[in-house]
Amino acid sequence: MSPLRKKSLIKTKKSAIKAQGPLTPPKKSFDFNDFRRSFESLDTQNSGSWPLPVKVTVLLLIVVFIAAMAWALPISSKIDEIKASESEQQTLLETYRQKESRARHLNTYKAQVAQMDIEFNTLLDQLPKETRVSELVEGINMTGVGSNIRFQDISVEPEIENEFFIEQPIRIAALGEYHQFGSFISGLAALPRIITMHDFEVSNPQPTLEAIPELNLILQTKTYRSKEVTPDEEAADD
Repeated sequence: MSPLRKKSLIKTKKSAIKAQGPLTPPKKSFDFNDFRRSFESLDTQNSGSWPLPVKVTVLLLIVVFIAAMAWALPISSKIDEIKASESEQQTLLETYRQKESRARHLNTYKAQVAQMDIEFNTLLDQLPKETRVSELVEGINMTGVGSNIRFQDISVEPEIENEFFIEQPIRIAALGEYHQFGSFISGLAALPRIITMHDFEVSNPQPTLEAIPELNLILQTKTYRSKEVTPDEEAADD
């Protein structure tokens, strides 16, 4: 082989070697036992000499610990505050909706209140200015006589003062039969005065099958009169 051809072959081999580049060692697979042993042989006084995998692992553990502490302490408390604020916001929104609805219907409410006030005053004007207890007791007595019941007691109790009117309670105790009591109650309702009946009690003191029993009736009635308005109260209303 001629010298020129040898030189040409040598140059070709060198070019091929340069094209291939330096030879790299084969990659080593991860060995967990080696990784664990690297932790066991750590020098706590010289952390700079630790292997790179150990440094990365320790750094990740520190980051995870810091994130957990940040969540457990300030972030979790802030989340609770946010939830409480959201709940309060819903309450405030509901209150606002109710008030806004009332504001939109305010004129309607005012008209209704004014109409109710007129009707209420009309009813108050229908009440007598005086109770006239004697006339009322006489009317009750006559109604009882017409119903064939026998009175045991008719007690006029103290008046009860309310804001707009005065109640006059009258307690009635009588003896009679069922149909007589029914007739008596109907007669009270037909009296010209407004009379309401409360807390009535009917009892049979001597039960028997031989005759129609005579029953006891305890009845609380109330009549009403309008309350006189003094000049001081009129001035306060104005």
